[in-house]
Amino acid sequence: MEIVVAHSDPGARRELRDPLDRAGHHVREAARADEALAACRAFLPEIALVGACCIIDGDRSLLDELKADPDAYRTAVIVVAPERLGVAEAEDALRRGAHDLLLGPITPAKVVARVSSASRTRTLQEEFVGQSRRLETMLHEDPLTGLFNRRYVLTRLAGLISGARRHGRPLSVAMIDIDHFKRVNDEHGHDTGDAALVATTIALRDRLRAEDELGRLGGEEFLALLPDASARAAAVVAESLRASVEGVRTRVGGLELAVTVSVGWATWDGQEDADTLVKRADDALYGAKNAGRNTVRGAEQRSASLPRRT
Repeated sequence: MEIVVAHSDPGARRELRDPLDRAGHHVREAARADEALAACRAFLPEIALVGACCIIDGDRSLLDELKADPDAYRTAVIVVAPERLGVAEAEDALRRGAHDLLLGPITPAKVVARVSSASRTRTLQEEFVGQSRRLETMLHEDPLTGLFNRRYVLTRLAGLISGARRHGRPLSVAMIDIDHFKRVNDEHGHDTGDAALVATTIALRDRLRAEDELGRLGGEEFLALLPDASARAAAVVAESLRASVEGVRTRVGGLELAVTVSVGWATWDGQEDADTLVKRADDALYGAKNAGRNTVRGAEQRSASLPRRT
């Protein structure tokens, strides 16, 4: 384990370093707060043992600097303090982000025990953060395509409408549906259907701008969010999305399958909510499918009444 030991007293540093060396840890020493901060930033140790005399450096503490650093904040800091440390000082160190206190007199057993405890806690914290991130991903991501799921993409649309209303900017959406998808599943199996979904996702993503967002509403339906896209721009994007998928060939085993999509788009009228906007795009999608599929239709244009910017 990588450990930084910071203390102005060489003897105290030795008392901290020796038992850690014997336990097989890699220890770096620092005599001042600035040296300890530099070592933590450079080597990102798991643990830093910091003497109380190194905690304060001017108006900011070493703890403040470490916890504000985008990388070094993960280092668990153990404050090494004299046995007479007051309650207020102890509480202040913990409030500033110290993981633990090691009060004198220093013994090898105390040093190793505090470091082992801090390491275990740090590992558990990282596992918790990792689980939280995985859970967050599950809440907003479609597991097959990696796109936003229905709930999240509709929530994002509501936020984009709020921003478009506030800044007086255009906004469009495009509903995309894979043609004859049920037939694909029925005739070739769900593995082929999944491959078609993934291939379609890749083709759609490749044609969207960085600021656009794409979600899977469920089954074979997708929703593209097109901020700052007027009706003219939305029509161009929708046709581009259709054409990008038309050229896709999905291969599963020895089978090569051509995929096409129908697209319906709508431009926000300046007043409607997310559900109404999506419903208009969905109506346009049905118009595209009724026109023979592998085609694009736009929703009937409403008179835009975008609010002026304030």
